[in-house]
Amino acid sequence: MNKLIFSIVITLITAWVFIPGKIYAHGFGERYDLPIPLSFFLIGGSLTIIFSFLLLLVFLDQKHQLKFNKSYIFLTDKSSQNYLFIFIRNIVKFFSIFLFILTIVSGYIGSNNPIHNFSSPFIWIIWWVGFGIITPILGDFWKILNPIKIIYVFLVTNILNKPKLINKGKYEYPKSLDVWPIIISFILFAWFENVGNGSNPLTLSVIMTSYTVLSLLFMYLFGAKQWLEKGDIFSVYYHIMGSFGIFKITQNDNLKTTKIKLRFPVIGLTELKTPTILFVIFHVILLGTISFDGLSETRLWTNIEILLIPSIGKALTETLGIFFVPSLFFILLWIVCKTISIITKEKSTETIMTSFVFSLTPIAIAYHIAHYLSYILITGQLIIPVISDPFGYGWNIFGTSNYTLNIGIINAKKAWYSSVIIIILGHIFSVIISHVNALKVFSKTSVAIKSQIPILILMIFYTALSLWIIAQPIVNH
Repeated sequence: MNKLIFSIVITLITAWVFIPGKIYAHGFGERYDLPIPLSFFLIGGSLTIIFSFLLLLVFLDQKHQLKFNKSYIFLTDKSSQNYLFIFIRNIVKFFSIFLFILTIVSGYIGSNNPIHNFSSPFIWIIWWVGFGIITPILGDFWKILNPIKIIYVFLVTNILNKPKLINKGKYEYPKSLDVWPIIISFILFAWFENVGNGSNPLTLSVIMTSYTVLSLLFMYLFGAKQWLEKGDIFSVYYHIMGSFGIFKITQNDNLKTTKIKLRFPVIGLTELKTPTILFVIFHVILLGTISFDGLSETRLWTNIEILLIPSIGKALTETLGIFFVPSLFFILLWIVCKTISIITKEKSTETIMTSFVFSLTPIAIAYHIAHYLSYILITGQLIIPVISDPFGYGWNIFGTSNYTLNIGIINAKKAWYSSVIIIILGHIFSVIISHVNALKVFSKTSVAIKSQIPILILMIFYTALSLWIIAQPIVNH
């Protein structure tokens, strides 16, 4: 464990040294000339990843892999029965449900202007972007905060008086469904975010209401625990992202929190397992749609739109992009895993793909944070005026309704350098997870090392692509 920690710390220091000391980025209505050519940043980032891989070869070996998941208990089942914890937990649940109801109601009866309505800034900025940034840092606290789960547990426990429905529903979860519900749900969500009218408050409330009704129904049919683990897109999404965080939250069959453990970050991803190729497809779709969101802001995509929109329209063009980018990523991953299967002669391509898919998670996390950094800091301020006037009626409950955005809180230069550091660190963590998993999958350390060469090439490609996408709105504005 000490060697693992030491190697990660050395990697972080290496990244800091390799990346020039003044880095900054991201689309603010200003053009920023990088201090050195973009290609230098791409080469530097790639060399950092290669160097981190070499460090892993020195500091990680097979006999240390069993110590990776060591953690320290922060909260036990006994301490969770403490009156103070119960009080805090109930306050948190009440606040979660209050925000949930406020978001839905504001969409139905509030202003149609997204800027003057609580629902749009809260859903897209605070929840999807902000909570999506905090979750990989802290852990999967969505298990505790999920308002639909809280409502369902309350209903079956106190109204229906059938607490068994929490763990076991009316029917067994069909094996044929596998993870199709989360694949379909995330594609629809990505389409709604990038193509659909996702900012309209009324539309958001209608979708939230429909999603709530369907979630309650599926939890009743298949059991809340089964549905949240296999069929609910956001529970699965936040569980994966939260596995990167420093807290591990354990719940029993009745979805009550029994333990909270403090652990070293990143390590939780080595505990995740997936037996099917369908989950690999889901994870690649997740990574690809996040990358497409950034790609859609580049001049390259603008040129593609100019070429295609006159023939097939903007909506279909962007829909094709949402499918094309993940498909390209999946093909690249398959080629890499097929190559590993050939050179190691130990595992099938499918086994390798399911074993290494979570190596991609830090990439998705890093890109999410880097891409939305300026967005959460600048556009995120829109939540300040609407907390005083959630329906756009002219209220001023907390005296913040006249707040104006401070666009100078971060500039293109600061955002660029922050993004470079975040993206490279994310890809380094991916190399670490991949190497740790390789030591588990293959019979010998030498075979594990051999398997990592194709993965390393893939990581370098992702690094260069991510940095290029992040740079385009800045240097080409």
